[in-house]
Amino acid sequence: MSDGLPPPPPPPPPEDGEAFGGNPFGSLVQPAPLILRCKVVLLGDSATGKTSLAKVFQGGATNFPKNYAMTLGIDTLVKRVNIPETNVVVELYIIDCGGFSVCQDVLRPQWETANAMMLVYDVANPESLSHLEEWYAQLKHARGESAISGVVIATKTDLMDRPGCISVEQGHQFSSERGLEFFETCSAKGIVDAPFHFLAERFYQKYGERKVELENLH
Repeated sequence: MSDGLPPPPPPPPPEDGEAFGGNPFGSLVQPAPLILRCKVVLLGDSATGKTSLAKVFQGGATNFPKNYAMTLGIDTLVKRVNIPETNVVVELYIIDCGGFSVCQDVLRPQWETANAMMLVYDVANPESLSHLEEWYAQLKHARGESAISGVVIATKTDLMDRPGCISVEQGHQFSSERGLEFFETCSAKGIVDAPFHFLAERFYQKYGERKVELENLH
């Protein structure tokens, strides 16, 4: 028999997360990424393809510049690299340095604070490899005793069949004599990622080593 009272209201819906034990996404939630920031300087003569290298890495082969535009001073691009099997992201700040000596007063502060370097030469221009020694020496002078990770990059490898090109062996020799890794790239074909990923993973490795050193101080 009804007592004349209205039926009780339905129970309120659960608060966000209550239906899943306090976690609305269950096991789908991933830990927040650890973001490490790494400044990379690109060094080498003008017209060696430094800008194309950086732009294609940032945006893919469709970012390959159709017309040559000389970099004066510096240009900065940013690209994130995920470190495999970790929640770590290395954010690369790529400093594209102009290839003229008149710009070096502008470039030197970038060299002093860089975490990594790329020495870039054009396989079709033998002088661009011989000039890398000067670029390397100036960077080392600007940094004093401060160590820096680095790679040597041969660009425009699609031109390797031209007479007088720099051989792969010459590039390897220059790199190994200075304790640097060597990479071949072709921006026109979108083959540029490997040296950037190498430096990102190396930076993450050095971060881990430094973290252990600091933990061992306690």
